[in-house]
Amino acid sequence: MRKQLRSKYGILILFVFLLASAIITKSFASQQNFTSVTNPLIGEISRTLSPDTEVVGSVFELTYTFDLEKVLTQISGPNLNSYELIQWQAELVEVIPEGFDVLFPLPDGATYDANTRELKASLDFECGKTNSGATVTCKEGTTNLKPSIVIQLLGHTPGEYAFGEGKFEYNFYADHAGQGASSVKHDRTYEGNPGLLGTRIATVKGLVLELPESLTLYMNERDSVEAKLSSTIPDNVSIDWEVADDEILELAKETDTSTELTAVGVGETEVRATYTYPNGFTVRSNALKVTTKLPMLSLVPEPDVLWVYKNSEGDMVYQTIDVALEQSKADGTVLQDRLGVSWKSDSSALTVASTGLHTAMIQAQHGSMQSVQITGALTDYIDQSKSVLVQVNEYPQLVSTPNVILYMSDSPYAYPVSFWPETANVTGYGLTVLEGVDVLQVDGDKLILLKPGLAKVGLVTEDVSGSFPEGEGPEPISQTFYVQVKDGTDPNPGTENPTGDFY
Repeated sequence: MRKQLRSKYGILILFVFLLASAIITKSFASQQNFTSVTNPLIGEISRTLSPDTEVVGSVFELTYTFDLEKVLTQISGPNLNSYELIQWQAELVEVIPEGFDVLFPLPDGATYDANTRELKASLDFECGKTNSGATVTCKEGTTNLKPSIVIQLLGHTPGEYAFGEGKFEYNFYADHAGQGASSVKHDRTYEGNPGLLGTRIATVKGLVLELPESLTLYMNERDSVEAKLSSTIPDNVSIDWEVADDEILELAKETDTSTELTAVGVGETEVRATYTYPNGFTVRSNALKVTTKLPMLSLVPEPDVLWVYKNSEGDMVYQTIDVALEQSKADGTVLQDRLGVSWKSDSSALTVASTGLHTAMIQAQHGSMQSVQITGALTDYIDQSKSVLVQVNEYPQLVSTPNVILYMSDSPYAYPVSFWPETANVTGYGLTVLEGVDVLQVDGDKLILLKPGLAKVGLVTEDVSGSFPEGEGPEPISQTFYVQVKDGTDPNPGTENPTGDFY
């Protein structure tokens, strides 16, 4: 009967591979002269781990190889072809590190205890000549003389793991076809001091997610962020995203490795990419610091002067201009998704009406002695605004030029000219003596009396055609009035000046 593994091999320090044969052939069991060896032969049982480094979620293969030719070569035995029958029974045991799961199904003869993490496996190999009953021929150079056991492991947690000193024991029987003691020359058992397979290190690399260090967005602006990966994501699994403050930033997934960011509030927050492995282990990227800002504001165009006047056809013209509260980045780039704008005017001389999300029409209503302020402010951030001063010019529609009686003592006389409507503020004019140049002279808006007599004076309102390059402006108003000059001093000062026919 085959010798049993001793109980002290039941739980070992690291990876447990057990290769145990449940049935030992009659010929193997009948031998009574096994030689107990203290040390195993070099390389008779080898262990490999492939790959030695891979990312989480990858499969690692732990392979045990039994090299029959190496056994016989090292002890200088007869040619392999001269053996009637060779039998090799081995048992291995190891403990699987915590970072790995054993994948099923296992090879025949292998078992795994998930609680103790102990993996056991066994080998029962034989070869021989045809008449020995063995199914495998012992022939040098054939690959079937290197039987192996392959265990697949899933690396599920990043880290560096040691596959420790896996242990084994075996019975080896070699029946030489010749006669005498040499026929059992290679029989031996190895169990008193179980063989050690050495230590193998396996590294399970976590997926490294890398994001940019910082990003600046303006309100309503969108941008995409791509996570750089240290390796490929397993199939059908994608990156998740998280934001520290969703009142500042909204995330909308675009692809497996990217997300779209939309600035919805002003401030600073952080964005991270995360990936969760099937075992629940989560990898988080570095923090992407996102700063969201309000845009730079400017009125385009900036109106300067608007007019109110009557055109040559007699129609009133109330000039208008379309403006926009442009919203741009610090580099001058205009935002595509602009914020809403509210408008106001501080005077009835101008009206401003919204025509779009960030545009308005400004219209002159009447003249103003002071510039009128127009303000556009972000609707949701009313303290963020841009103002401009607009001069509203109104050209008069009528001019009052009454006839007057003056006395020489009234010189110089400031002639009163009235304009209608009262809001007209373009009140420039010129006076010219048309008749009676010996009676009076004109100095600006003053009349210089020279002698008693009658004079005819012409008045022409200001020519503003220079402000209307297309020629669409108001036409000057021309009219005349009479001045009767008398000697002495007005005997009834304060009475109304006569108007009417001075002839």
